Amino acid sequence: MPFPSPAAVRPPCEIMPNARSSTDGVLSHERNWSELPQDILHLFSKKLHDISDFIHFRAVCKRWNLSAPVTDPPPQLPWLLECRQDPEEHHENAIIRFYCLSSGKVHSIFCPGSRRAWLKGPACRYLLACHSTSFELFLLNPLTHDKIWTPCVKVCGCPDYIGPDPKEGGDIVVISGYADCFDMEWNTPPARMAFWRPKADDWVYVEGVGGSANAIYMGQYFSNNEDTDITNVIDIATKKLAYQVAPPEGTNPLLEGCTILVESGGKILRLFQYYVGEQCHFDIYCLYFGDGEEKPCWVKITDIGDQMLFLQYYRGLSFCASNFAGFKGNCIYFLKEGRYLCRYDIGDGTSVVLPCPFDSVDSWFVPSLV
Repeated sequence: MPFPSPAAVRPPCEIMPNARSSTDGVLSHERNWSELPQDILHLFSKKLHDISDFIHFRAVCKRWNLSAPVTDPPPQLPWLLECRQDPEEHHENAIIRFYCLSSGKVHSIFCPGSRRAWLKGPACRYLLACHSTSFELFLLNPLTHDKIWTPCVKVCGCPDYIGPDPKEGGDIVVISGYADCFDMEWNTPPARMAFWRPKADDWVYVEGVGGSANAIYMGQYFSNNEDTDITNVIDIATKKLAYQVAPPEGTNPLLEGCTILVESGGKILRLFQYYVGEQCHFDIYCLYFGDGEEKPCWVKITDIGDQMLFLQYYRGLSFCASNFAGFKGNCIYFLKEGRYLCRYDIGDGTSVVLPCPFDSVDSWFVPSLV
């Protein structure tokens, strides 16, 4: 559903409760909602968890617009990006479709910058786009059409995008590249990582590091080595290895699954996703630092409190359930086989398939107007 233009939304003027008509048919009492106090309007705007409703709210009148600045939006859950399976669609189609979990609506966004591009996440604010013919990389905000061109890094498969990072005050981009085609054929680890730092407005390069599962928090990059299962922690400012974390104790090396790293509520979580028959399971660990004298280690946990995780491949996003009416914490939303939207209840260890309007799902994207 495309967003209506601001001109299509008019200031509301509703009849007060119990208002009565005068003898000439003219209502004696009316309430002009545009004159509500700005602090009340601001509270209203913070409850609009579908950003399309937030856009409509701001378009009502000047007073409502000023009470809801785009720099202070209501909390948003990630939208689910529909996969454009037909290769021809990547060339000329400029429509991107998203499913909003908060409202249950499908949003069709006209975005010329998406033509001839593959779109990847999970992402906050910007999707990572890769041009299907030139293989140029850029960040794309489908709501504002803003672009940020990335440095030239040869990529294989899906480049990574991660964000945000509280220490940096904005989103962080990580792009993993391979040195040449020989590396790509032999599936060696990425030889180069590129970090976008919003405050400094520049890129930071780190050579010889990478991994499938990764996360960023407080200026540190966490990357899990698939071969050794060791988590390497890189300090972004110094570009050096800060420390390493050994694999969790008691794990079954023969159990097939995938490792996922995600920052959640100020903590770094490591999840191991695997299947027993058709049932999905997650083993969850939290990075524990002890009293500062011990080596950091993974500690198994069975509860993540009020947090909800939204996972895709080897990475994910985390949100506080209490910010969203109708949602509960201690659960994991994940995509299965590129077709199904599922929710895993950490408490009872079971998962269910949720309704989804798309036949093929691709990625999570947190919308933003800035």
